[in-house]
Amino acid sequence: MLKKKVTLLAALGLCLAGVIAGVSAATVIQKVESELRPDFTIVVDGEVQTFKNAQGETVYPMLYDGTTYLPVRAIGELMGKTVYWYEDEKRVELKTEQTTVTDADVIVPGGTGGGSSSGQAVIPQEGEITLERAKEIALERAGLSEADVTFTRERLEVDDGVREYDIEFYTSAAEYSADISAADGTIRSWDVDEIRGAQSGGGGGASAGTSGDDIGLDRAKEIALERAGLSEADVTFTETNLDRDDGRLVYEIEFRQGRTEYSAEILASDGTVVSWDVDYD
Repeated sequence: MLKKKVTLLAALGLCLAGVIAGVSAATVIQKVESELRPDFTIVVDGEVQTFKNAQGETVYPMLYDGTTYLPVRAIGELMGKTVYWYEDEKRVELKTEQTTVTDADVIVPGGTGGGSSSGQAVIPQEGEITLERAKEIALERAGLSEADVTFTRERLEVDDGVREYDIEFYTSAAEYSADISAADGTIRSWDVDEIRGAQSGGGGGASAGTSGDDIGLDRAKEIALERAGLSEADVTFTETNLDRDDGRLVYEIEFRQGRTEYSAEILASDGTVVSWDVDYD
């Protein structure tokens, strides 16, 4: 039997009834001795459960004062939810979303007012418009429908203290980008970049980036995953963006597995990987 000294928050237990596990300012942090119990088997609906941390290592239940504790990630997996850690508030939240504490799926760093623009996920707050509404506003401005375009970026971020949606999409003729206020849907910036050589009225051949000569974002992600030898279930994507580099349209793909970061630039025209980098944190 393995014993290990750990720090447990007095208010934190197996709180499956509530989605949010919060710690109040009055909570006293105590150091206690608990038992790491690899001999305990967790069975859910007849199926034996094995739990992993963010690095893919097996983690086990802990026994303290007659109560069995599971890691927050294990609780999230059982509930089919994503684990968020809010640094400023020292708050763990389990949310149903498909994006200090190392077992969180998404870390919302401190000093950012609830998020950042550095690739970490930012969660909509009460009273803010949704991502879908922000996309609708951008499409309305462009005079297009969702069926007409391919989205390459759609996320909520914080820019100079302002919470805004960063929306980018393209058609065979142009690339569009918009920054939309999360508070009220105001378009804070708008840019349209026409694609050179795009077909007009049936003439000429299509250039890279047109619907007939573009592998698409999903295929670009597949190529990057194949290069890494990973599946989409193994990673968390932090950036999937179509951009222009030296006159070529390239997909910029970034994702993480545990502490390892992968980044790739992939030609939109034929899927060639023109840049590849792996950073072992």
